[in-house]
Amino acid sequence: MVNKNFSNNDSQKIPLVIITGVPRSGTSILGRILDLHPRVSTWVEPYYIWDHHFREAPHDERTADDATEKVQRWIRGAFSKYRKVLKADIAADKSPRLCLKIPFVRKVFPDARYIFMVRDGRDTILSMWRQWQKKGEIFGDTHQGGQWQNRFYIVKRWLGRRPTWQFRIQSIMFELGPPLNWTQKKNLNRIRWEGRFGWGPRFKGWQNIIDRTTPLEFSAHQWVHCARGIMDNIDLIPEDRRIILKYEQFIIDPQKSIEKALNFLNLKCSEGFMKKIPPIWSENSNKWLQAFSAEERSKIGSIIGQTLIDFGYARDESWFAGMDRQTLAQ
Repeated sequence: MVNKNFSNNDSQKIPLVIITGVPRSGTSILGRILDLHPRVSTWVEPYYIWDHHFREAPHDERTADDATEKVQRWIRGAFSKYRKVLKADIAADKSPRLCLKIPFVRKVFPDARYIFMVRDGRDTILSMWRQWQKKGEIFGDTHQGGQWQNRFYIVKRWLGRRPTWQFRIQSIMFELGPPLNWTQKKNLNRIRWEGRFGWGPRFKGWQNIIDRTTPLEFSAHQWVHCARGIMDNIDLIPEDRRIILKYEQFIIDPQKSIEKALNFLNLKCSEGFMKKIPPIWSENSNKWLQAFSAEERSKIGSIIGQTLIDFGYARDESWFAGMDRQTLAQ
């Protein structure tokens, strides 16, 4: 039986949990784990639903005013259909970009629940930067030849995240756009990034930064805006409808974090559930200490310093203001 907190048939009260956070903060692994529960189905990054009416918008930020009645009906209808097709009591939306859309999401689904994944910004930026490098080698303007196998693998994996062929076709059509775009090679990524290669969330004003910074510095700007998107808007969500999971605690004691998430959703952790979860690398933290040079720490530190302190991951700016790696590690 569906839990009484999720049983209202009103389209505004679709039993929905939003899993969001800065990209590379653990939202994917949490989404995969919750999807293993028989009452939950995780929809991986259905941006083609959220952005259906904003395909050529200049950035990914959305306000409550953007959630017009027409937009609300479209998104609610899509999630209602998803639950019906997947036969799920609870739909879990795993979308990092939604941390730039919290007021918008809140208006569309006022009764949704939220699990915010947070991670040390320095490790997050390191992982984001590596994604820029990896994807750039495959899809960027200076990519090397012979990358068709990698491209095919990424596209295949991307399609595999769509729950049914109905949603796969919908996402493909959203990417391709009208037929005129096909001849002009104006796929969604190029439209999103105004003709250049890009990856990740686009914050308001990104156009004034991307061409005068390195991918590492741009990743730092992405982290700041996403982190601020959470911190500046989290109080819009009632306390009983939100929890925060720290990535560092999650990888050390995954069972405790998973049980916290399940309890938050009023779900039972059945016997043997923990044996199904995928491997979790417990040492995947503080990689930035060895990965970043003093110059790189200084570059990103000037961008993220105060936000990192506000996020609770630094006491001051000493981590990028001249301290050596051995002192920082102590």
